Amino acid sequence: AIRQRRAGAVSETASSRMAGNKTAVAVAGGFVAGVAAVVAGKKLAELYAAQQAAAEPAKAGRVPIFVMMPLDTISMDGKSVTDLATRRPWLEGLAKSGAKGIMVDVWWGLCEPKAGEYNWEGYLELAKLCKELGLKMQAVMSFHQCGGNVGDSCSIPLPPWVLEPAKSQGLLYQDRFGKVSEDCLSLSADKAAVFSGKGGSGKRDALTLYKDYMAAFASAFAPFLGSTVVEIQVGMGPCGELRYPSYMLSQGWDYPGVGLIMAHDAGMQKMLKEAATAAGSAAFGKVPESAPSDTNGTPESCALFAAKGSGTEHRTGAHGSFFLQWYHSVLMAHGDAVLRQACAAFPKTEGLAYSVKVSGIHWHCMHPSRATEACAGYVPRTETGTGAYSSIAKMLAKVAKDAGVEVFFNFTCLEMSNISQGPGMPQANSAPEDLIAEVRRACVQESVPLCGENALQFGIPESPWALSQILTQTRGWASGHDRMHAVTILRLDDGFARKSSLTR
Repeated sequence: AIRQRRAGAVSETASSRMAGNKTAVAVAGGFVAGVAAVVAGKKLAELYAAQQAAAEPAKAGRVPIFVMMPLDTISMDGKSVTDLATRRPWLEGLAKSGAKGIMVDVWWGLCEPKAGEYNWEGYLELAKLCKELGLKMQAVMSFHQCGGNVGDSCSIPLPPWVLEPAKSQGLLYQDRFGKVSEDCLSLSADKAAVFSGKGGSGKRDALTLYKDYMAAFASAFAPFLGSTVVEIQVGMGPCGELRYPSYMLSQGWDYPGVGLIMAHDAGMQKMLKEAATAAGSAAFGKVPESAPSDTNGTPESCALFAAKGSGTEHRTGAHGSFFLQWYHSVLMAHGDAVLRQACAAFPKTEGLAYSVKVSGIHWHCMHPSRATEACAGYVPRTETGTGAYSSIAKMLAKVAKDAGVEVFFNFTCLEMSNISQGPGMPQANSAPEDLIAEVRRACVQESVPLCGENALQFGIPESPWALSQILTQTRGWASGHDRMHAVTILRLDDGFARKSSLTR
């Protein structure tokens, strides 16, 4: 079976390279390997095929399953559920399937078109429908734009009253070439009081904007908190994830590029200079010149991350080490601050928990520098090559303890296996299973509940290997924090709503 997988993956890689589509290589390798895995797992496939749709609701398993709603679930005016005549039957089928509920993006760009003026009509309609059907809701506080990322099917930018002052004040993430990401606000905006107050009165910083938005949501959805709305996923960066926008499709990035350092906006530059001065190393108040200059480069193509590099600007040198640790620490501080704002915005409610999404950056995780993760802010310990996920888990555990709430560590790429990612593109140094194991260990160590998602959408009947891989990662038989608290699968649509999908 392994030989079949390797042969299939290598064959598909060769044809994709001839077509010049590197992204297709990365995705296709996994799918072709998966087809071979279906042959190897024939009994599993036959078992799935034998199942028939139940007339009554199916019995839920030990690990709850949620399904991500479409990105355009709510109409562009924010007032209704898009195409309710089609989507209500989807939700009815989902309720009968044994799924626990749904996850939905609560877009900032839709719900606060003017400072302090909130429109929750469409989301309230959805919450009422979920309550009627017995479905639970994971609500994502989406302080990022929709558009420009993998799988984005519509465009919902940040509110103009937020985006314009952020542009003029240099509070949007920027790379070394001056390219700006409009995906989300820079963490340097957290304490920058340049945004309009409610009703145009006074100025607010980004942390206050986030808190006010979540408090308004909490007030509007008070009847549903803890009963229908059971989880608040707190948006903290691009795609809602706690990271920097280091790999941007809209700016020419392609898999498995290492990405770029995103600390060149005026706000981040100011923070870096202040930190270097406070540490008595004013000369380190700038991003090292050794940082990546090619978003599609490799760890070895830049002096900062080279495996056997040296000098002050190498990751093990004085300047390189100082910068990377600062880059990671301010991201952790940002995550801590935004999560605390969320806990303060919502009343302490039985049955209501919080989560933070962390990206499954599996490519180049086998390189000593873990450069792709580092560019996104997940900087490992120089001495051991580990530690980024432990830092995140520690932060989540501390906030949870201080606030007296439950906080989940939400990790992506659950459907990926080492064998599906490796043979087709060995230069990617990818090992998603090892990465998930590292995250799981960090959560076990810090007693933080772990939940997860698949990174790429797949057809359930067509890809039983992906569903089987997710099942393996849940460790549903376990009794401790090594068992997944919940799994969210992308994404509810015509394909997912098929009988053959919901049955499985």
